Parts: sequence; structure tokens; C-alpha cells
Amino acid sequence: MNKEQNEPHEQGNGFSIHSLQFSALLTVIGVIVLFSTAVITILIAPSYIDSSWTSHSSPYQAQMYEIEDPNIYISSASSHGLDLQYVRHLKQDFTLLAFKESEEMRLLAPPELEKYITKLDGKTLKLTSRLLLIREPQDHFKEIANQRRAELQKQNTALIKAEPGKVVEKINYQFMELYDPKKNELFALDPLGAIIQNWVDENYLILDDSVKQKYHSDKGVIYAINPREYRVKQVRFGDIVRWRYDPEGMPVKSLEDLQGPGLDFHSRKELIYYGEHIYAIEGCWYCHTDQTRTLIQDVVLNGSDSFPAPPSSPNEYIYQKITFPGTRRIGPDLSRVAVKRPSRDWHKSHFWSPKTASAGSIMPSFRHFFDNDPRGTGKSAMGIPNHEFEAIFQYMMTKGTRITPPTQAWWLGNDPVQTKEIIEGKVKIR
Repeated sequence: MNKEQNEPHEQGNGFSIHSLQFSALLTVIGVIVLFSTAVITILIAPSYIDSSWTSHSSPYQAQMYEIEDPNIYISSASSHGLDLQYVRHLKQDFTLLAFKESEEMRLLAPPELEKYITKLDGKTLKLTSRLLLIREPQDHFKEIANQRRAELQKQNTALIKAEPGKVVEKINYQFMELYDPKKNELFALDPLGAIIQNWVDENYLILDDSVKQKYHSDKGVIYAINPREYRVKQVRFGDIVRWRYDPEGMPVKSLEDLQGPGLDFHSRKELIYYGEHIYAIEGCWYCHTDQTRTLIQDVVLNGSDSFPAPPSSPNEYIYQKITFPGTRRIGPDLSRVAVKRPSRDWHKSHFWSPKTASAGSIMPSFRHFFDNDPRGTGKSAMGIPNHEFEAIFQYMMTKGTRITPPTQAWWLGNDPVQTKEIIEGKVKIR
């Protein structure tokens, strides 16, 4: 009797175990299907359905992130954080260079290098990836420079005397010499602080005998203009030995020296990615959105009535490791902050004391973005911006400025994105 009673029970257990195994198998298969569907939907399908999700918005945007940022180096070590030094890494057959005269500055060169100079009245900008530099005139070029300077100043004086009723500015002419340093890589001072990119998309000619890099064939290119070698000289402040830029100083021998503890340069690419990390861990995304919607209040708020800011599109975020579109606007939207607030000084004040920079702000201060001046000699009432401040600032300066090239900038009245048509519903956003 006991044996007979046990038999159905054993069969029931067998059926129950089999059902459990089958259910577990279905669960695993379901998870795999759901995961595969998510991967296909998020990573694969968009590139086939809409290329704007995975493609850059313009050659300018691609060159900024892939060519410019990795080769711009920034340091505040020379002046104890009060000012920045910007240096460009120049590479033979890679970096495009232009040597262009201006009203105040003229160029001299040996005969074999004359072809690389764009004269003052030149209509076509000449570019080359041959690694050349300019410097103060050397040897016999000194005499030539003095002679031509005297001639130009004489002409300028005669022009002023000939038209006494017309305002003609007296010009102090500068002459520089174009020369071949015969090196494959160098570091050049960027006096404009890499804030204004040199971009050309018409009336230019690359003088190379062949296409050296893929981006040289784009419809428009970023270039460096009139580069001078970056040299440094050590200076002493009491017991502290620091350095500063000096045209007669020692050249930087290698990228390792530039990034070493003495000079302490960091690439803008590195700073941008670190700034993105800081934006995440500080919780900036909790109070700020990073998206200009297709609503009129958004495009006008981030632009103006005359020049509305373009709505955000997927390809604006393809170079980010983390995307923060956000949902709450406790603070203002930041998707166009680089256009609206480009001043580094303003951001220093804002992070140090938000309520002072923006009346009524509830943003907390971020004084850990600053260091104390141990000598107490700083002229500013705030601390010295540190590595974290420079990173978050460089990250924010990517917001809104890299959608279209400067020649097509929406804030200048151009509208290649067709913003007005988008907000009126005539054109769908890509």
C-alpha cells in the first residue's frame, strides 16, 4: 500500500522538476531575446534607419573632436592657475598650416618657401601639411626686414599727410621669417587660446603633392595660422621654480616633456572627457537639461527672436561617453551654454559664488574647483582654478558650438539646420 501510494508522488515530482527546468529555459531564452532586441534597437538599427544617430553633424564637428581636441594642450602651471597656456601639437603631413600676411604683419622667406605665403592681397588661402614655422628674422633677413619696414612706414606717413581729413591709422609693421625647422613634430604657441578655430570651406588650396590625411579632402578644413615654436624659460619665485613662455627659451623636446610634472599640460580631449565625468558625479544633470527642444520657448531662449538656436539632434551627442539630456530644469538648459556664456571669467565667478554671478540662483557653490593661494599673492578674491574647473569648463565649451562650422553659425544669421522650418513643423528633425 505504501509503495503504491508513493509511486504517483514520485511521478508528480518528476513532472514538477521537468516543468521547472522547461520554465527556466524559457526564461533564459526570453532574457536573451530581450537583450538582443535592445542591442539591435539601440546600437544597430539607428544606423540603418537614421544615420544622424551615429554620424557627425558636419566635417567641422568631426575635425574638432578627432583632429583639434587631441592636439591642443592646456596648462595653468606657468602662472599658478591665473591664466592658461595653449599649445598646439604640430605633425608633419598631418596638421594643415597657413602662413598669411596681415596689414600689420608681413612675411619673408627663402625662394623655395615663397609659394607657401598667402600675400596680403591674396584671394586664395594657401595651406600645407609641410611642417614650417615663423620666427623673428635671422641673418640677412634682418636687413631686408628693416628696409621694407622703412618703406612701408614711409608710405603710411605719406598717406596720412595726403588725406588730413581722413582718419588713417599709423601702423607699426612687423616682419617675420618663414623657415623649415626640419622636424617631424613640434609644439606651437596658440595666442588666441584655441577659442577661435581657423576654419575655411571656400577659396583655399592645399599645396601638398598628394592627399596626406583623409580629413584634408573634407568640404572645409581646420588649420593653424602662422605658428611659432613654443619655448619656455624657468623663472624663480622665492624657493619655487616655475616656467613661462619665452621666444628665446628652450624648445619642448617631446610630448612626454609637455605632459610631465614640470609643464603639466593636458590635451583638451582629456579635459573634456574628465569634465564629462565631473558633470556626472557632481549631479549637474539633476538640475540642468542638455537639450534644446523644438519648442519656441527653447529655441528663442537659447538663441533669440532673430536667430533661434537649432533644436538638439542625436548627432550632437555621438562623441560623449555619457549623454545627459535631462528632464528637470531647476537651472537653465546648458545645450547652448558655450554660445551664451563663452567667458572663462564668468564661469569662474559662477562656480565660486553662483548667487553673485546669477541673482536668485539656488545653485550651490563649487569651491572645491579652486585651490587656495598658499602665498596669498593672488589679485582675485576667489581661489585659483584647479584641474577640475578647467575640465568642466572645457566640457561646457563644447555645448552648442560644434553643430555647424563658424561660416554657417546660426548666431550669425545663417540657418543650415532650418530651425524656423523645424519649429513651424515644415521640416522634420533628422
